[in-house]
Amino acid sequence: MAMRDDDKLVRQLSLVAFLMSQQRPVTADEIHEAVEGYGGMTEQAFLRRFYADRAEIEAMGLRLAVERPGDDPFQGDLYALPPENYYLPELDFDEAELSALQTCLYLLEGQFAYAEPLRLALQHLTLGRPSPLDDHAARTVSVNLLGGDYSAEIANHLSKIESAISRRKTIRFTYYSIGRDERSEREVDPYSLLYSAGNWYMVGYSHERSDTRIFRLSRVEGRITFKTRAEHDFRAPQDFDLSRYRDRAPWQLEGPHQTATIALTPTIAWWVEQMFGAYGATAIGADGAGVYTTDYANRRELVAWILGLGTEARVIEPTELREDVTAALTLVAERHQVDGPRPAPSPPLRVAAAPEPSAATGAEVPAAQQPPERVVPAERFARLLALMTRLLAACGDSAEAQIPIADLRAALNLDKRTLEDDIGLLNLINFGGGCYALFAQIDGDTVVVQKETYGDRFARPARLSPLEAKALLWTLDFIGDRLPTEAGSSLSSVRAKVEAAIGEDSLPTVELGRAQSQNTGLATAVSQAIREDRLLEIDYWTESRGAITKRVIEPHLLVNAQDAWYVVAYCRRAEAQRTFRLDRLRSAVLLEERFPRRPEIATAGPYMPWGHHPQPGETVAQSASVWCAPSLARWMLEKHSSRERFADGSALVEIPYASEEWLVKELLKYQGDAVLFEPVALRRTVAELAEGVLDRYDEADLPSGGHRRRATTR
Repeated sequence: MAMRDDDKLVRQLSLVAFLMSQQRPVTADEIHEAVEGYGGMTEQAFLRRFYADRAEIEAMGLRLAVERPGDDPFQGDLYALPPENYYLPELDFDEAELSALQTCLYLLEGQFAYAEPLRLALQHLTLGRPSPLDDHAARTVSVNLLGGDYSAEIANHLSKIESAISRRKTIRFTYYSIGRDERSEREVDPYSLLYSAGNWYMVGYSHERSDTRIFRLSRVEGRITFKTRAEHDFRAPQDFDLSRYRDRAPWQLEGPHQTATIALTPTIAWWVEQMFGAYGATAIGADGAGVYTTDYANRRELVAWILGLGTEARVIEPTELREDVTAALTLVAERHQVDGPRPAPSPPLRVAAAPEPSAATGAEVPAAQQPPERVVPAERFARLLALMTRLLAACGDSAEAQIPIADLRAALNLDKRTLEDDIGLLNLINFGGGCYALFAQIDGDTVVVQKETYGDRFARPARLSPLEAKALLWTLDFIGDRLPTEAGSSLSSVRAKVEAAIGEDSLPTVELGRAQSQNTGLATAVSQAIREDRLLEIDYWTESRGAITKRVIEPHLLVNAQDAWYVVAYCRRAEAQRTFRLDRLRSAVLLEERFPRRPEIATAGPYMPWGHHPQPGETVAQSASVWCAPSLARWMLEKHSSRERFADGSALVEIPYASEEWLVKELLKYQGDAVLFEPVALRRTVAELAEGVLDRYDEADLPSGGHRRRATTR
């Protein structure tokens, strides 16, 4: 199979080399005769291969020009690859912009599924120019876009689905439907990929459901296969709009919809408008209190979100939604009474763990069983073009150049064997066809390259492939103005130049999902404070306590985890290190005073809601044992390790936490289907919070001077 792929790559690269070497459009017969790989084929076989190769080359962003002569009915189409269709337009990046681009790659290396296409895109953009790394930004930003369930298997799924989307191929796979707790065979026309909160999803037409559906990749089991060997299996609908799936709140993913009206306190109204305004409408009064109106289809998801706001939110209507909220709060309060009734799980269900290889044996895992890389690979065709360009650019005006192997391996992230194989393929481009570009060979620690007749044609970078452009544009959106680089060097200026170079007609749909939004002005202020080591005065909403406090902080680091940005700082009010979620800053004022950086903060790890992500050998400081009802257990087991599983489908899971307030509010969201077993001392706190929220509903229902209608569960 590898040999057949190599033959196809040589054929396609030879076709590009032949078309670029010609000064005129050529006929199919000339291509059949002159291009390496087509010789010896029958006319029908050649046409079939040629049209397939042309389609794949154009899918890589290199569009052939086709002329149809009108004066001679017997004259076939003429083909050409104009330079403007091949070359990436030259981009005038200043040093700060180059530094920002290089820093993006540094930050996302090993932390982003699309890091390799991003690397290749940056190689195209920065060829022949130094790419200085902004050391300060690299040391003060930490990014982790690989969720807890991300694995090499998901990376394989992403690669296969990317191929299926670009080739419009129907795929088959086994899927675990967590809601129905069943596995079934699925046949899907994939339209798009979607990234959200550390998880990857595919949006596509499900033939079994006769409708468009969203599939979480971690629930795809086994291999993904193509349905047929045909070149294309389906046509993507022209009216497909990813925003219908990407830009909806969790409670809006199903239909039909109802409308909810929710009262908000001044403490929270501004934040709901900032973070969830796109999913509804927020009316804020002079006192800062607000009313939020949103459509919803999934009532349970909306109830969970409302409960997560604690005493800061109260449902006004509809009545049935209010009743769901109060019923959930009552159940939480009852189940968390220290001496009250608790769910009685059935006997444990022992689940045998898969045996792990013993380190004592010293046996190595066979190479065939080694896990694949955990990233989506760049297309090999694009990688070969990038390697060829880099080799020829090194020659400059000379006919020969020597390049250290280490430089090539570092630039393209290749091992020595892969580099050798790629150079071997490049030497075969149009071998015997007369339009050679280069000959290269490895000599010790260097690659010696000789520029051939048409080498100069390939010394400039090719256009970005759709995959490279997608990875690059999404990265620019994601990092955005959060990079603590020099003032005025926001990545927005880089994006504008890249979009202009790609061309409006060739801009790919950035299908990786929209990065979480927040006030960009605040993000810019935080980035500048980190860059210049200046104090920052903030108004911060602490969700777990339901209060806004004014603080002066020394911001040291920006970190990202699960789609959210955090600033790690020394808080002068608390006189200790604290982590603040960026989207919960109501205001941020840059002060003139500077601060000395604290080494103990500079080494902080990626932040998670319950504390920093544990490294190998580390343990989280605190862990809560939580019983989960069968209706909830399957979802919780996706996120947390299980201490015990029971025959009725319930489970006892371990939830790590650093803040008791966070844990208490988190348990409220599960509406009584998650019951805290340990630590016992916090059970009463959970019950009291549930009762406190219930009190708000009772008070709203009381007439003036009335008395409570609900009997307390205390």
